[in-house]
Amino acid sequence: MKTKKERIFYYDLLRAFAIIAVIICHVDFYFGPLNTPFEVIAQLTFHDIGRIGVPIFLMISGALLLNRDYSNLGDFLKRRFARIIYPFIFWIILITLTNFHFHKPYSYMWNVFIGNPSIMWYFWTLIGIYLAIPIINIFIKEYGETGCKYFLAIWLITIILNTFNMYPLFPYFKLDYFAGFIGYPVLGYYLSTKKFSYSNRKMWIVGLLILLISLGIFVAYTYSNSFPSVEVMYQNILVAGMGIGMYLFIEYLDKENKFSSIKNNAVGKTISSISLCSYGMYFSHVIIIMFMSKINPHSNILFPAMFIATIFLSWLLPYIFSKIPYIKKVSGV
Repeated sequence: MKTKKERIFYYDLLRAFAIIAVIICHVDFYFGPLNTPFEVIAQLTFHDIGRIGVPIFLMISGALLLNRDYSNLGDFLKRRFARIIYPFIFWIILITLTNFHFHKPYSYMWNVFIGNPSIMWYFWTLIGIYLAIPIINIFIKEYGETGCKYFLAIWLITIILNTFNMYPLFPYFKLDYFAGFIGYPVLGYYLSTKKFSYSNRKMWIVGLLILLISLGIFVAYTYSNSFPSVEVMYQNILVAGMGIGMYLFIEYLDKENKFSSIKNNAVGKTISSISLCSYGMYFSHVIIIMFMSKINPHSNILFPAMFIATIFLSWLLPYIFSKIPYIKKVSGV
């Protein structure tokens, strides 16, 4: 008899954090008037923390999908695409209907569909990554840790160049197979399997330091407006550093059993539920924010309540859909 696969708690915790981080990026306008440098820095810090979400999602995908035995390429693609395409179709219909309700022009709705500008860009990015996973998987299986280091070293070069808007360095010296988002899944696999020589305690401290230093520099640059004309979203060394730091921090706290007291209580169940609903939440929060923006009090005092309400409603919508027959399969849960 087939047994239920045991969930890995730190993946659930990372995934729950990631979806909350994504929502963070889209609710910072709930802040009230920014009249002082402190308020501006607080808003920037809050927003920049949100940049960690997408790298974490992709790193988890790599940790779960790489160095696996896929006997049938067609079955792999069918299973992966079914899990992301059907919810996408379902939610894009609901998002389009919501845009109709708010009288958005047709050109805007088309741009939402293709992800320019809208959160749907992540869906199209994920399609490209899933197409590449079987190829990267063979490479990782063949060359192991050495292959990971080789790939990540070249990816790191492209990320550094991208940070300063210098990629490609020369017109015909392009490393497109290594550049962009594809490095995050490889990075996630590497961090989840690498046996470091330091203790678990030292590793989560190192992760926390990397996170805080990367975040601090990123906030300082964005506050001073001195950041180069750069791909400031996800393909730069500071966001990669924040992703690495958060991943190590959570992974090694879990390995040191710091979460043992919450795994089976209400807190742990809430984290697991948010993790399970995270893909649906990625879409549903667009709808929730459109409605919530109409009652936005623009108050720093009320901001926490608005933020928590947005997260709760973004979770509630896919959770309810997951309980309805037939709709469950497309709810993103």
